[in-house]
Amino acid sequence: MLSKKLLILLLCLSQAVAYSEVVTSIGEYSYGPEISKAQGCKLALDKAKSSALAAVLGESVSTEQQLFCKETSGKKSDYGCDYNSISWSLIDGDLKNQKLISEQTIEKIGATTCTVKIEVDVVVPTKKPDPNFEVRAKKIKPVYQVGEDFIVEFESTREVYFAIFNWTPHHNNAVTRIQISSLSNSSESDILKKNSLGKFQYRQTFTANWSKAYLDETRYYDEWVFVIATKKPVKWLSYYSYDQFREKLREIPSDELRKERLGYQLYK
Repeated sequence: MLSKKLLILLLCLSQAVAYSEVVTSIGEYSYGPEISKAQGCKLALDKAKSSALAAVLGESVSTEQQLFCKETSGKKSDYGCDYNSISWSLIDGDLKNQKLISEQTIEKIGATTCTVKIEVDVVVPTKKPDPNFEVRAKKIKPVYQVGEDFIVEFESTREVYFAIFNWTPHHNNAVTRIQISSLSNSSESDILKKNSLGKFQYRQTFTANWSKAYLDETRYYDEWVFVIATKKPVKWLSYYSYDQFREKLREIPSDELRKERLGYQLYK
């Protein structure tokens, strides 16, 4: 009897180990004198975490998502926007047993670069994304003036249920559902069916609004649109905190979910 219990324990342990992978990853962030070393290295650490997740899960922050943070300030990136961009990339997986291997800062003319190297266990999901289920979303441009039309376009490889959300990290870190015409007051997902051309495509126009919480002396704020597509209908609240929204997405199996995010900057 003891040997059988021991065997079961060993099998459980082997399965637990099989669903995690040890990854060594490096993150780098360059910042100016207005950013502290602690802030710069914290973002470098988060970028290392994001790279570790991408190495195992195969997803990372796209070039487009990284570049839009620089649109309003030339070569100088916006720290808050960079931080929000990387924060969202950490939603896709769980990290355990993080070990800091090294942290180094190098000062150059007008900027400092922090490089962080870590070793971390990436927990591998029990289900993989369905390769036959793809969603692509896009926006027309990266910067919008208050009152302008914001157009979201997306398409899918199949009939899907979808919901669109607006994340305003500088306004209570809120994630608010954008209601569209087909189900204007419903908590359920909208459904994307084939159009007259036989394609699964959708286009929605919104109006860019300035939050009452935004300070007048700050000219630009980064905001985000999330398109969430699922194989099955999902009931959504009209409002989530950022952490609540991330937990909601984690409840949906990986093979039934696709998500796209579109970053943009808003100005008055």
